[in-house]
Amino acid sequence: MDVKGVREALFELTSSYFKGATVMFGRQSRVAKQKRDKPLVILATGPVTRPLFPPTKIIDGRPVSFYPSSVTVQIDLFTLGEKRELAYGYTAVMENTATDDMMAFVNFLNSEMAVQYCRRKDISIIVPNTVQDLSDLISDTSYEYRAMIEVTVHFTSAAIGYSGTLSPDSVHHEELDEEGNPITGGDIQADDVTELVPVVDETPSGGGNPEVVENEGGYFENVEINDKLVKEEKNQ
Repeated sequence: MDVKGVREALFELTSSYFKGATVMFGRQSRVAKQKRDKPLVILATGPVTRPLFPPTKIIDGRPVSFYPSSVTVQIDLFTLGEKRELAYGYTAVMENTATDDMMAFVNFLNSEMAVQYCRRKDISIIVPNTVQDLSDLISDTSYEYRAMIEVTVHFTSAAIGYSGTLSPDSVHHEELDEEGNPITGGDIQADDVTELVPVVDETPSGGGNPEVVENEGGYFENVEINDKLVKEEKNQ
């Protein structure tokens, strides 16, 4: 799992609850202006924390480091509130429901349904015990009220190979696809992992390159622990 996967999982979970609102990520370079007639939920990821010295395993003769990581996510709810009739002949007013609406969402995040969803995604969400009403800080005239929570999402990221930069597609499984090729990616610690075939993981920012992967051949292809090879040698 990476931060992108965490963002996608949290977005899917939040959207499944706020069906009547617009859910989007904040801090984006280009964001379409939202209509006033729908509440707005904004997700904004914060800093990522992970250990300096991660647990490392040898898988198919290559080191794989597992980083127990966490990322904070600020969730803001912007809403017009609920129309409240005072009395006949009086102009209706809008009541601030932002805090109650956010508390209802917190109940959802703490529910067994959300817990099971997180287990399937291999993440965990730590929900705070504080809901903040930030209505006084709204500078956008499109909305009247605002409430905010900050959750912490825990996940595990993997650094694969001698260079620590191999793509998850390097992981090959026993199961074959429709064309008879090994299924790649997925859980690197699964029992059906057969081998790691170095594949470059190029980032959108220009990181990673084939030359890095070429150095993977300079590492070892097997390791012996307690007089036993981790990877069984094939009979010649």
